[in-house]
Amino acid sequence: MILNVPAIVLSRRKVGEYDRLAVLLTETHGKLTARFGGVDRSAGKLKALSEPMACGEYRLYFSPKTQQVRVVGGQLRATWPALRRDLPRTLAALGCCEMAAQLLADRQAAGAVYRLLDDALAAIEAGGGPWIETSFGLKLLELTGFSLRELPVPPGEAGLWAALHDLELGEAAALPPPQASGRRLRQTVLEHVEAHSERALKTRLFAESLLAVPAPL
Repeated sequence: MILNVPAIVLSRRKVGEYDRLAVLLTETHGKLTARFGGVDRSAGKLKALSEPMACGEYRLYFSPKTQQVRVVGGQLRATWPALRRDLPRTLAALGCCEMAAQLLADRQAAGAVYRLLDDALAAIEAGGGPWIETSFGLKLLELTGFSLRELPVPPGEAGLWAALHDLELGEAAALPPPQASGRRLRQTVLEHVEAHSERALKTRLFAESLLAVPAPL
């Protein structure tokens, strides 16, 4: 069976000499592992569709013999050029993709998460803001049954905590820049994602490794 499916690439890796395996978040079929055959050949035509954060309509072949699907065509809707040129925004976008990949089970209904991630990438592309990743993580945890809405926070942060849950992501981007409390709230969200998925977030580890690099003299 071949279907045209809106999807966002959460991650990808090389397999074999010329193929790639990508984790797709689809609007209609949840999270899928999809094989892009031959995309690393010089004449490969679907390479852009297999890159993390790419959004488009994917032509997928569903085999009755395996859970893995094959990408046989597609058309890009967005590649988010602005966020890809800025490292902090790239890391925030990849962090959102990784959180979705870790909290969702394969082929679990995830239309709301698909739309949330699409909104997050669009908000980061439009200018970003230090709160988008935290707000996305809180909304994602709520959608997947792990809400932190009632988690005790210091009284002075209660209003911000509620706003990060309730505001649209574009509105959360306009919140005042975070100080120490902002970093702590973000860390709380990431720790809960890791606890529920039982895996460390690679984007968090990479960002922390950058902070550990000594500044040039």
